Amino acid sequence: MPIDPTTGTALGPPRLLWQGTGLAFPEAPHLYRRDGWWYLMLAEGGTERGHTVTIARSRALDGPYEAAPANPILTHRSTTHAVQNTGHADLVELADGSWAMVYLGVRPHGRTPMFHVNGRETFIAGVSWIDGWPVVDEERFDPVPPDHSFVDRFHSTDLDARWVSPNVFPDTFTRREGGRLVLTAPAMGDPKPVLSARARDREWTAEAALDTSAGIARFLVRIDGSHWYGLTADAETVTATVVIGPARTTTAQVPIRGRATLRISVRRPTATPPMPAHEPDVIELSVVADDGTAEVLGSFDGRYLSTEVAGGFTGRTFGVEPVAGEVTVHHIAYRPHR
Repeated sequence: MPIDPTTGTALGPPRLLWQGTGLAFPEAPHLYRRDGWWYLMLAEGGTERGHTVTIARSRALDGPYEAAPANPILTHRSTTHAVQNTGHADLVELADGSWAMVYLGVRPHGRTPMFHVNGRETFIAGVSWIDGWPVVDEERFDPVPPDHSFVDRFHSTDLDARWVSPNVFPDTFTRREGGRLVLTAPAMGDPKPVLSARARDREWTAEAALDTSAGIARFLVRIDGSHWYGLTADAETVTATVVIGPARTTTAQVPIRGRATLRISVRRPTATPPMPAHEPDVIELSVVADDGTAEVLGSFDGRYLSTEVAGGFTGRTFGVEPVAGEVTVHHIAYRPHR
């Protein structure tokens, strides 16, 4: 469909160019011009294990388009590859004239059907043009995973871009006071905020040092509001809670000794060869005393905080939810396990 690039106004009716190769849910078209050809690239097969990348080309923008003989040009369906659900790709020409493809995928773990917990992640592959078609080379690049560790003491005026919240913007329930970050709980019936960061590693530990003398706060790891494991602290106690859909269970409660430092650790499960463990990981909730010793309040199966159980695309986040009154955050720290 032609449009006015300034206003976005349609200048003509939509016209069907290509419906894909016949797989389910053809979507997310990308259009490229190269060497006198128009290339139309799609995601097909749905965003689960059957996801694929397909492409067609035409000499004219409005077609007809011929499908690549090697379609799909990228897929990991029906394989044991560590990265699954590959699709939603884009092509880019690099500064040296070579080409690459970036695409989305997930890293599932555990026993079948397997569970992924970090949402859809971005991967890169090389591309060579052979006989006028893109051929994907998944081994060309060897990217080094970045270090996602941080300690945020919230001294700066603005929150770091890592901090997000469901339902509301972080600046609507946070303020600086005395060099610390203060979170205010919502009024009854208002959306529930959570000062959250994304968990980007398979194994990791996060800690939050909180002052809950004037309120109640929860340090949690979550997929959504109906799937989370957390530690709820008030002026006197810390309570471990597991929420899986409509089921809510309190597993342990301990008194607070000094300032509340709450810890969430995610680790690989112990497998019994030759079969993998059922769960993708194990989530441990603990309270850290002033002398650094940790009291574990529970270890829980991570599959219930996965996309396969809870749905969605974005994966887990962790953070602090103000439950009642006002709570002060001294720091939040995150480190991947190496």
